[in-house]
Amino acid sequence: MKTVWLVLPFAFMASPAFAQSTFADRTSMTWDGALTGMFLGLLAFSVAYNAAFYSILRERFLVWQSLRAVTFFALTIGLSPLAMGEMFSADSNARQIYINILYDLAIVISAPFLRSYLEPGMLSRGVDRALQFMPPLVLLTTPAMLIADCPPAYMVIRTAILVGALVLCCTALIQAWRRGSRTARFQAAAWSSVLTVYGISLFHDIFLDYPFGMFLFALFAALGLEVIFTAVGIGDRFVTLKREHDEAQTMASALQTIAYTDPLTGLGNRRAIEQAYRDRLPTAVAVVDIDLFKTVNDRYGHDVGDQVIFATGAALNSGNVIAGRIGGEEFVVLLYCAAEDVRREAEHLRELVGSAASAIVPDHLSPVTASMGLAYASRKIGFQAILKIADVNLYIAKNQGRNALVFPAENSFPLAA
Repeated sequence: MKTVWLVLPFAFMASPAFAQSTFADRTSMTWDGALTGMFLGLLAFSVAYNAAFYSILRERFLVWQSLRAVTFFALTIGLSPLAMGEMFSADSNARQIYINILYDLAIVISAPFLRSYLEPGMLSRGVDRALQFMPPLVLLTTPAMLIADCPPAYMVIRTAILVGALVLCCTALIQAWRRGSRTARFQAAAWSSVLTVYGISLFHDIFLDYPFGMFLFALFAALGLEVIFTAVGIGDRFVTLKREHDEAQTMASALQTIAYTDPLTGLGNRRAIEQAYRDRLPTAVAVVDIDLFKTVNDRYGHDVGDQVIFATGAALNSGNVIAGRIGGEEFVVLLYCAAEDVRREAEHLRELVGSAASAIVPDHLSPVTASMGLAYASRKIGFQAILKIADVNLYIAKNQGRNALVFPAENSFPLAA
């Protein structure tokens, strides 16, 4: 079985250190076991670290990095002297197949990880597409490591693809770095040691024609550094993404506020009132209009007129109601009192409008009044239809001399909800 893994590192051949206390009597620990355990613990920490971040921000690169860590975990077990059962003994073909497949998977997963990890727009279209094609190309050459007498041409193709993958990853990082990517800088530091080990190994395979004897020892050390630097980079990327996410939410909230709020009074606009009506059906709907408002603007100026509108909105938005401005000097009020109290509550609000608005106008000889039309609400009739009924009643109130509330007898009882 052809394999690139020929010898274990010299560190794994050290003599065991026996326990020096009765508490750990008859136990021993070798440097290979200690180093393997530490590295496996580091990988487990990486998975937990990524999972914690993923629970807050559902970013794909965290999934890919976790898969890389799991792959490294399984690969470490295969490369270490740890027992894997008779079928996967140290010199068995099954163990070599296991190692080679995981080795290629570690390379394959690195491409989608890098594409999702780097900030948007940091890779050119050509480099991004090349990273897309890298995984299937590497997997197409994996059988070369599993064939006893692999054709030389096939092995040359595999070597060329692996070198290409190495160059491609370096190119992607350099390009992103030059475009101002913070993530690329952290990942360059994380991968520099690993890429160096792979580069030395390929140099031995291609030019020296014998394996890099210290490959495993160097690879474990490089992967340890890679996990640490990648964790730091992911933390930095997380902080950036969290800040961007929070800013986007703040912006969305601000835009929603603008879309649903009348800027002069701070009350909801027509869209907000209609949404409130759908969310919680009121007992009745009132349409309110400031009487002869044009006279206020003409006599006292638009600044006083704006103050009157503001005072009217404040007066209407008191008690168990939701008030909104739907245009000019016209307001809508959703009343949530008992049906028998609708007229009394509505009249109270209308009178509050007169007193609040009149306090703004400097000439008390010209009092400000308001007219109101009422209609009971019903889920069987949509908001627009109820609003139309209330608007018709407001028109009647104005035709009757203004400064009045109209709630006709035929609409004096709520429709069946």
